[in-house]
Amino acid sequence: MIKAFLAPIAVVLSFVGGLRYVHNESFGEKVVPHAALTFLARRGGNSLGATRLRFGYGTGIKEPRFEESFGIGRFIDPNPDLKPEENRSLEGGVEQGFAENRYSLSAIYFNNLFTNQIAFQVINPLTFESKYLNLNRALAHGAELELKARPASRVNVSAGYTYTSTQVLRSNSCDPLFSPLTCPGSALIRRPRHAGSLLATYTAPRWGGSLGGTFIGRRPDSDFLFCAVLGCSVPTQDHTAGYARLDLGGWRQLNHFVTAYANLENLLNKHYEDVPGYPAPRLNIRAGLRFRVGGE
Repeated sequence: MIKAFLAPIAVVLSFVGGLRYVHNESFGEKVVPHAALTFLARRGGNSLGATRLRFGYGTGIKEPRFEESFGIGRFIDPNPDLKPEENRSLEGGVEQGFAENRYSLSAIYFNNLFTNQIAFQVINPLTFESKYLNLNRALAHGAELELKARPASRVNVSAGYTYTSTQVLRSNSCDPLFSPLTCPGSALIRRPRHAGSLLATYTAPRWGGSLGGTFIGRRPDSDFLFCAVLGCSVPTQDHTAGYARLDLGGWRQLNHFVTAYANLENLLNKHYEDVPGYPAPRLNIRAGLRFRVGGE
């Protein structure tokens, strides 16, 4: 890891860089670099706070999972020739503080280029024979907006929105009838175009609580039924509907070593699916105790 800091009178520039060396028996050796640059363009005052410019570059590599390379049972065939997924990421943006930096707003553009992305493809819809294949090349880019606020000493609020546009650029596993989501021009599966989050927390000396929201838009997906060929009584599903979910949580410190907590997930008891055919849990409650050992 390399770090460099320059602190002249007017500006502050920080740089963080690193290299990761990967050795794998399947795909050999790979050097994975990453770097981040932050530039303090304006120190700011009481009303209009600091202005920071951020830039980042990085690459990544991910080997195929065991079931992707060697298959599962009689339905998913092995594919020992699978190549690892690789990624090149670029991002740049600005962060602006307000009111002595108790509030901040950031906007970031990101651009990710995926190579040899691994995708699931059905080979024979009559026998459900399938395997994992490399997509070859795909693009995902968009923008993120994030607002952080501390309206009171014990209250913190954060809200975020992400817009993502994805596209398969080149594919060696395209089948317009059985696997249209792997063909050039199609969007990547299970990537919502619109997504957002909201979290508000209150923290007192011995207790606290939080209210969070997750908002996921409509996204391309498939139930892999191929009803156009098999003649199913229900239409083939080619997307997953969006949803909004609220979660409520709280905790209380019983003594120096024990803290009780309770979380209500899916507070409004909404029906939604992250993956077609697999409903997420409705309203559910988790409660327990956290134990602390040692410390002051």
